Amino acid sequence: MVLVCLVVIGIILGMLLAFKVPVTAITAARIPLFWLSILLIYAGIALRLYAITMLGAFFTTAVAITPEQTVVEKGPYRLIRHPSYTGFLITLLGFGLSLANWLSLLVLMACALAGLSYRIHVEEHALQEHLGPRYQEYMQRTKRLIPFVL
Repeated sequence: MVLVCLVVIGIILGMLLAFKVPVTAITAARIPLFWLSILLIYAGIALRLYAITMLGAFFTTAVAITPEQTVVEKGPYRLIRHPSYTGFLITLLGFGLSLANWLSLLVLMACALAGLSYRIHVEEHALQEHLGPRYQEYMQRTKRLIPFVL
């Protein structure tokens, strides 16, 4: 619920700021920026769907662990622990760029990152508790959101 609220707040504030604070508008390369934003939106959706497909029956919208849950290490999960969230962030980055306003983009991404940080903390705590050392080893080998970086 925290994630959804923060993302909705970020989207609404981002859209309002795009119209109310024109001084922070992105004025250069508007056409390439538009196409980049479309590309990012589709790439983010594709990554999110791929990640959800790789999780299969283990995917839920709520933080929930099933008794037969295992550590998934195929597809994008080989490199990062939360590729679905990475895809979501890429989608929001594309949407934020489509608003063509630096302040809108900053507020939108800050709200989304705050919500996702909380969600990831809760989710990883639950996974460590239920999957134990196997998940902790996986955490040591992989980054959260960006391969080899973060």
